[in-house]
Amino acid sequence: MAAESDSITQKAQQHLINQYQIINPMSRTVVRVNPLASTLDKRTCNLPISFIHAPGRASRITIKAVCDKPSWAIFITATIEQWQPVAVTSRALSKGTILGDSDIYLKEFDTRRLTSPYFTNPGELIGREIKRAITANQIISPTLVEKKLLIRKGDLVYIEANKGAMLIRMTGTAEQDGALGEQITVINSRSGKKVYGYVKSQGVISVNTQ
Repeated sequence: MAAESDSITQKAQQHLINQYQIINPMSRTVVRVNPLASTLDKRTCNLPISFIHAPGRASRITIKAVCDKPSWAIFITATIEQWQPVAVTSRALSKGTILGDSDIYLKEFDTRRLTSPYFTNPGELIGREIKRAITANQIISPTLVEKKLLIRKGDLVYIEANKGAMLIRMTGTAEQDGALGEQITVINSRSGKKVYGYVKSQGVISVNTQ
């Protein structure tokens, strides 16, 4: 008697899991194959069964099982789910709010059913500004936020550098716009040299020294 794992639907399910995990390896992939009649599911094939399916965005899919000896083909239907933590708002947020840690949490969604882009890393959202009022527990899409520029090109800025236990502060002129955490270039006012630093706060960049 053939083992359950040898059934055509089991093989189709594993084939689909492998295919869709390659597409989105960070997700929890769930494949539900609609059962075949027992006589079809245990159909004999003297060669390895081939499965034909081109992955797409649809949740309901059809996969073709093909045997060359003896020659037969069976169409199998299945449902694909790919669950992944997505960034959502922890509270209602008004226009102009600068996102912080407490404003965001992760909630698992079947991302194949989401029609708009989303964020999976809350760190990408920290320091961004809400473009319009949004409700609590709402998925944060790129269209809802924009970078909050803390430094603009041409601004006079402070350059902070830690040297041992000492904090050194110099002035410079920004050569680029910069949001929180972004690396920008600044011209040191005293030396005239180009300095690379990360935007720390309004008008302040931080650089590392040896």
